Amino acid sequence: MNRKLLFLIVPLFLSLVADAQNIYQWRGKDRLGIFDESNLLKEWPAEGPTEIWSIDNIGNGFVSPVFTEKNFFITGETDSILILYCYDLQGKKEWQTTLGREWMRSYPGSRSIPTIVDDLIYVGSGLGNLYCVKRDNGALVWSKDLVKDLDGILPLHGHSEAALIDGKKVFWTVGGKVNNVVALDRFSGKII
Repeated sequence: MNRKLLFLIVPLFLSLVADAQNIYQWRGKDRLGIFDESNLLKEWPAEGPTEIWSIDNIGNGFVSPVFTEKNFFITGETDSILILYCYDLQGKKEWQTTLGREWMRSYPGSRSIPTIVDDLIYVGSGLGNLYCVKRDNGALVWSKDLVKDLDGILPLHGHSEAALIDGKKVFWTVGGKVNNVVALDRFSGKII
């Protein structure tokens, strides 16, 4: 192989690897809802699968959990407050963090599925507020208020979205007359 070509290919490859992100999100990789698992049952038992464990008291909501290689995250609404929970894969709670007010009108409960990228989690409320928290302990990094900060509007049944990540940007639908969809710096929350 030509040395010049090798010097061009290696830096290109390294830059692609350096930019690769582990994104855990709604419907999995690329949001396709396809999971490449092995050793799955070919047929369900008549009595159904055996329950290994269950979790109670996570509040009201219309969400699903997002799983990573060592834990999972889910939101719930308790007493009109949005709470983000982190559990290990055996169902033991690692931490929880209170994020703010949650949707309480029609169909009260949490509506946003967390999006996890590297060491940060992005999660919204039914009121359309977007939060960025640390993955290891749930500490708040930044937040944006849908109405006050982004001139957004509240839909009839509350805001329901999973943040979309592209590189250093996080996309969030605000639905306003001035701003419909915004791109924010995912590390600072500043509007791009």
